[in-house]
Amino acid sequence: MRHFLNAFASVFLLAMVCAPFTGQAASRYQHPEKELLSGKVITGSGQAIAYVSIGILDEAVGTVSDEAGRFSLSVTAAQRTKKLRISAIGYEAQELNIEALLKGQTAQNGLLITLTPASVQLAEVKVGNRKWKNKTVGGHAGPITIFHHNFGVFQRPIEENLGRELGILINNGPTPSFLSKLNFCLTSNKYDQLKFRVKIYTLQDGKPAQNITPTNILYTVKNQKKGWLQIDLEPYGMYVDQDFAIALEWIDCTPRTQNNSLTIAASMPGFHTSFYKDASQAKWDKWSAVGMGMNVEVQRED
Repeated sequence: MRHFLNAFASVFLLAMVCAPFTGQAASRYQHPEKELLSGKVITGSGQAIAYVSIGILDEAVGTVSDEAGRFSLSVTAAQRTKKLRISAIGYEAQELNIEALLKGQTAQNGLLITLTPASVQLAEVKVGNRKWKNKTVGGHAGPITIFHHNFGVFQRPIEENLGRELGILINNGPTPSFLSKLNFCLTSNKYDQLKFRVKIYTLQDGKPAQNITPTNILYTVKNQKKGWLQIDLEPYGMYVDQDFAIALEWIDCTPRTQNNSLTIAASMPGFHTSFYKDASQAKWDKWSAVGMGMNVEVQRED
């Protein structure tokens, strides 16, 4: 019962699209003593890596590099002893000491972080010669709702909202399923251009665990478009044979100067589990029985 009430309170706050978050979140983002980490993420040959996830390990502080691999992130004095995790699909992740990074950068020269390509071995899914049928699984909360999941925290700099994720649990079971389409419903969008990244996760202890997306799946929304939107997953040839989570990560926007309203439809009560991650390297949390306007079209063996 207490967990249900906490979930209700969370979504109720998100329903107030323009209302700031309060309590510990507000005080954390208004901390007066901060230092800036800034730099660029590159390959061994010097090529910029776009949309790299950068953040303090297991904490709600993070960002995403821009198209040119550049990033900036504010840290407090208490976070100097923490680890900064830098990760990107197709590359080996790094965990670096923040204290050493702060000492290594100068006003003239930002950090230069190099990532090494990783060997990616996809899990094999055995597909039989049976007939296949189409099925839609997930949430159906639409544009007419009083509840909303908010992608942003208004007290944060906009760069530190990038990397936040919202997702849902898909009860697929052991039947092999081909991922065809991802549908989601934006109820508010005040950005001229948005960019999302789709992520597929295995589950551990009921929460998203390993990212099994084989490559970056990016989707751009233009002209403040909202309502139901669809991402074609078929070109990526993804099969799953277990329960999984699918999520949208907010990675870029125009303008990138201030926080505007950006929300996905929610419903109370819901009949599935929704997830959220507060920053690019933060821990996952979940709302049980809280619906979301997000679902997946799959093709399954009949």
